[in-house]
Amino acid sequence: MKLYQSALASLLLLAGLTATAEAVIKPYPAGLIMRGKYDGTKCEAPRGNMAAGYCQVYWKDVEPVKGQFNWSVIDNAIAVAEAHNAAKGVSNKDGYKVMIRIRTGVYAPDWVKDDPNVGKITWYFKNTTANQTHQLPLFWNDPYQDHYQDLMQAAASRYDDRDVVGGVAASMCMTVHTEIMWNRTGRKEVRSTNMATMRGLSSGKRYTNERDFACLQRQVRIHANTWHNTPTLFGSHLYQVYNYNNGEKSSDYNKTRDLFNYCRSGSQLGKRCVLGNNSLRHDEVNNDGSINQLLYEVAQAGDPVYFQTNVFKSDTGNFFGINELKGAMNNAANWGAISVEIPMYWDCSDYFNKSGCTQAVIDQRQNEFHTYQARLKNNFRPADATDTNRYVRTRHNLSGAGWVHNSGALDQLSSTSSGEVWGISSGSSIWYRPSQHSNWQRISGALVHVQVAGKGRVVGVNGNGNLYQRDRANNRWTGLGKPSLNSGEKLITVDTTDDGVLWATTSSNRVFKRTASGSWSLVNGGLKQVSVNDDGSEVWGIAPNNTIWRWNGSGWSNISGGLKQISAGTHGNVWGVNGSNTVYYRDGNRWQSLGEMKAVSAR
Repeated sequence: MKLYQSALASLLLLAGLTATAEAVIKPYPAGLIMRGKYDGTKCEAPRGNMAAGYCQVYWKDVEPVKGQFNWSVIDNAIAVAEAHNAAKGVSNKDGYKVMIRIRTGVYAPDWVKDDPNVGKITWYFKNTTANQTHQLPLFWNDPYQDHYQDLMQAAASRYDDRDVVGGVAASMCMTVHTEIMWNRTGRKEVRSTNMATMRGLSSGKRYTNERDFACLQRQVRIHANTWHNTPTLFGSHLYQVYNYNNGEKSSDYNKTRDLFNYCRSGSQLGKRCVLGNNSLRHDEVNNDGSINQLLYEVAQAGDPVYFQTNVFKSDTGNFFGINELKGAMNNAANWGAISVEIPMYWDCSDYFNKSGCTQAVIDQRQNEFHTYQARLKNNFRPADATDTNRYVRTRHNLSGAGWVHNSGALDQLSSTSSGEVWGISSGSSIWYRPSQHSNWQRISGALVHVQVAGKGRVVGVNGNGNLYQRDRANNRWTGLGKPSLNSGEKLITVDTTDDGVLWATTSSNRVFKRTASGSWSLVNGGLKQVSVNDDGSEVWGIAPNNTIWRWNGSGWSNISGGLKQISAGTHGNVWGVNGSNTVYYRDGNRWQSLGEMKAVSAR
């Protein structure tokens, strides 16, 4: 495998190590997400065609007694979401998702605040009136963080493997709001008072900027070690350094970048790290040294980014209504975001007094928002490819930057929406990369064709036409039974759905389908390659003369154009390469050319 020297050295080292189990990452929901209600423990129910909705819950409600959890609100939201997906005929992996945001800080349980090893202070948000006065545990110290780690372990044990759970917010280092890198000293009127209290503690417990930054880093490690399949989102402003004398703050662009890079590194969360910013307006820009500029850089590097818009406001000179919301969504789509969290009451005819939230208004708003939702999803419809020199490249969105060069060189490859890539090099060598920021790993065995589905099922064919599936828990290949073939005929290509339905082609261009239980059947038609998406709803094929065919449920329908290879990904994401090595993306009912590649894999 041709690799740059530094990458090759890493690969040779990795090849001699005992690998851990190969993790599978759920894709982050693409499109519009309902942000949820922040006053208490509540969950959004599916409405319209939203991609997801939040459960915003207080830690004190989830774990009122240490080690005794009440997950009923989240469990009920999951049941509603699963029923909604079933009614629409979509899988929980591809349908509506439940997002989890457990609010900690001042909403931590009393048993945490009363733990003498944790400690607490009286902390003011806006002023010193009763409704703005809180008891804040010392989140910047280890004992509090240990309790948060236990909370995340319990939540991940319950929800990490649930397809319908689309993401979890990191919220360890917060006060009132879950933007984790700001608001340590409250609003301007109370900053000096709060800082004096935070600094008036004993030397072992008092607040320092260094302990705060270390808290944010440990938060990354906790989520990386507990949530193995589910993306973690970090809602953030630029990192703020605080003046110990008066509690005033100054933003640090470079420290924010350092923390973002730490989160995205292969040794931490990698592709599971979803970075974002809250309170996006229509009149903001992304070239002014703000958090918007940094998130734009992250998106251009191919990592998932989200924005949460401003709330509806009718204040003089600060109006934010439906038209302004559209402007904010337009900004996010232009800047490479894959999702936008929209305000509460997005579906009300009068969103300032929260009235007229009817199905008619839901339908109207959904129609108005359709273009923005489609553009966000397009930012989540990338592909991986090998160019004519076999170098691996990635397309992160349909507009913007083109094919970005990655390390490695492959003859054939297959990837998932989370950035996991499997490939074949030098005829039969197998290589695997968990995410964009990870090193390539040499996988034992020899195959001539390999495919991976979104939930991590990996299948392949070797040079003798034998069929194998990857046992990812034990990092080994298991042989699968083949269909009944003619003398001299052998399997050439294979593809798989998440639940184990296989489609395969043979050296005689015959097509076979295998049920999840292992029963093979011959499918009419003569094709040299078949590609199926994760849930089996899209099956595409290429005939020996490079004509394109799509499975209609009972037979093959001819699609205009000509390709030598095709790949079906999630949510209708279809890519292909023609005989002249031009790569194409399926845009509605037409093909859009997007550069020159040798082989392509839709995510």
